[in-house]
Amino acid sequence: MSKLKKCLYLINLMERKGAMTLKEINECYQYSSLYEGDEFQPRTFLRYKDFIEETFPCYLEFNARTGKYELHRHRALYGEDDSLYDYLLSAYHIEGMTELALKHRNKIMLTEAPTGVENVQIILEAIDKKKGIECEYYSFNKQSHKHHLLIPYFLRTWEQRWYLVAEPDNHHHGQSVFALERMDDIKLTVEKMLPSSDIDIEDYFDGCFGINHSDDQKPEIIRIKAINTQAEYINALPIHESQKKVEETDEWTIFEYRMVPCYNLYQKLLWYREKIEVLSPPSVREEMKEILRKMVENY
Repeated sequence: MSKLKKCLYLINLMERKGAMTLKEINECYQYSSLYEGDEFQPRTFLRYKDFIEETFPCYLEFNARTGKYELHRHRALYGEDDSLYDYLLSAYHIEGMTELALKHRNKIMLTEAPTGVENVQIILEAIDKKKGIECEYYSFNKQSHKHHLLIPYFLRTWEQRWYLVAEPDNHHHGQSVFALERMDDIKLTVEKMLPSSDIDIEDYFDGCFGINHSDDQKPEIIRIKAINTQAEYINALPIHESQKKVEETDEWTIFEYRMVPCYNLYQKLLWYREKIEVLSPPSVREEMKEILRKMVENY
């Protein structure tokens, strides 16, 4: 069994159970699907402890007073953005329930898994080896495939799809977004290829809603008012990572965002129907009114 899977098991176990002794960990481990008659021996456990600290935004710390190991997150290094860490844990949870899920498949209804995931590994390999990728890419606009030579920058998931931000060799130092599901016949270049720009992924997507990016537009402060029956859902599943609650009454709540207005954002806001109102800025409010006016004309 791989070290990564066992470390994910330990993290998951201690997030659920809290501080534990090595004996308590082994008692739980016996009922795990990973258990193959082995236990965590002290020396082996310390190696896993070191691997967790090196690989994940968390670490195990031994409390000599209680004799228990405690799980902590590296807030100083990673802040609050543990999206990859949480994504891996989520994948581990799914793998752990595979047998029972198949047994009771008539009791489970799922949305589609993110598309394009089969191409993630080779793109990560290209990033790791500092190489480009060649692929056949299907264009919805042109209804045809085109050969591309790309230098990968970042990967991102959005609305059940994997996307790649890459530098096409014919764009002369610009970046474009590609859906992994529309890539075929991917292979690595023989020669090394480095991006022409040193761009941080957080800076690139600063204020973006989903995969939309614009060099021309800057994030704006956008405020919406939601009736409280809808505000509870927005609290539970934020519209954007910049979401802040700035005012609240018995009837409604005002949320504030730092975003670049874009097509996908307006589409999202319209999803909430009459239960929200865009308050500011005026340009976004007017755009919403114009969209609604055109919609009414269709009826």
